[in-house]
Amino acid sequence: MSEATAWRYGDETLEVLAAWAPGLHEALVGLGEGDFVIVDGTLIPADRVKADELYYSMKHRRHGMNVQVIARPDGTPL
Repeated sequence: MSEATAWRYGDETLEVLAAWAPGLHEALVGLGEGDFVIVDGTLIPADRVKADELYYSMKHRRHGMNVQVIARPDGTPL
């Protein structure tokens, strides 16, 4: 698979996920007074490409994408 095809697949996947996921306001609607959420993130490792300097994590010393999640205390993603 060419590098351009891989980028196109990645971009298309992000568009589908972004359209499916609720916005922050929609995700937090319905929480009551005193309810709380958990915000967590992780680095998803990725192969290095010449143009990937933007995706290099100095903390983890590797290339990857930062993924962040907002979840209820039981782990259910919002």
